[in-house]
Amino acid sequence: MKTASAAALPPSGAPAGDERLGEILRALDEDFLAVLGWDWDRRVITWSRQHPVIGLPNCPVPGCPLAITVSTRPMCGGCMERWRGSSLPLEEFRLLPKRTSRGTGEAPCAVEGCERPRDSVAGRLCMAHRTQHSAAGLNVLRLEEFLVHPRVSGYASLGTCEVAACYLDRAGRQDPYCKAHLHRLYRARIEPGFDEALWRRTDKSISTTREASLRGLPDRLVAELLYGLWARTQEGKKSRPECLRPLYDRLRALQVQALEEMTDPAAHGLSREQVTMIRAWQRALRLLNMTPEAERVKDVWDMAVFGYTGRISFAPVLQEPLREAMKIWVYDDLPRRRNKNAVQYTRAVIAAGGHALGEPAPAGRGPR
Repeated sequence: MKTASAAALPPSGAPAGDERLGEILRALDEDFLAVLGWDWDRRVITWSRQHPVIGLPNCPVPGCPLAITVSTRPMCGGCMERWRGSSLPLEEFRLLPKRTSRGTGEAPCAVEGCERPRDSVAGRLCMAHRTQHSAAGLNVLRLEEFLVHPRVSGYASLGTCEVAACYLDRAGRQDPYCKAHLHRLYRARIEPGFDEALWRRTDKSISTTREASLRGLPDRLVAELLYGLWARTQEGKKSRPECLRPLYDRLRALQVQALEEMTDPAAHGLSREQVTMIRAWQRALRLLNMTPEAERVKDVWDMAVFGYTGRISFAPVLQEPLREAMKIWVYDDLPRRRNKNAVQYTRAVIAAGGHALGEPAPAGRGPR
């Protein structure tokens, strides 16, 4: 594992006193961040096409810009729907070019040097150049002629959309949002008690086939999510954008500061897959920088360090010398009991040891 370099860390670094954030940042794998196309200024995950675990191959249909996000499918979700509505065999359908695409995201204006996004995928021009093209004297020109006309030049970017999660460019000079969030704003405004400042902080990002936004989340949570995604990938488990995007949006809407706050993920309306992910990430973060050697001196052991689940408490053994001797015995005995009953057996031994010295007997039978 190659730890993250200074260039891969947040511009502000770890705030003074936040030792935990510093630990997580130092544990981030620089090579994995590069696979994700990660940049702390942009804060957007981009799924690779070639990675053996989290890679998303291109849809094979000619003219389709989307990716296959479900490995068991031969095409992207949109092309699968179109194929099911047709009467063509799969191999024949995959050879037909896709005529139009409603893929989300943004593409640059076709005018050379223009930094603004095009108003539509098919239109190819930004809002300002589309207006210029419709003006008297230029409206008779074909698009190719308009693009090389001496009166046509590129415009500077208007900046990023002011919705915290969004990384797209603003649509116009008068509006602080991208085109997609402007449409969302018009719908959201009709709701009673609408708070635009809160909406900016918590509204969803604009989804694309290969990207997921972590913008608008605190540094600590972003670092935890990146580390959790790395740990999941190391286990050979795929992470689908359709699962991660709404999870990130939900964490943003709940204004979560760290994953440890999610004590009951299922209570927040998350799917079973998302709940499983959060539990696994919490476990991976708990194990970060923990070792069996450091755990063995404690009175309460987190058994995940030893490859089990749950915790073991030596509190029933009140006499300190016997308690320390019991820890040594358990530490040496655990490798001999590689089965699911090892933790229950050890708890029973500890409870029986305390009872033998006059402490209250536990309910049920001890070990044989």
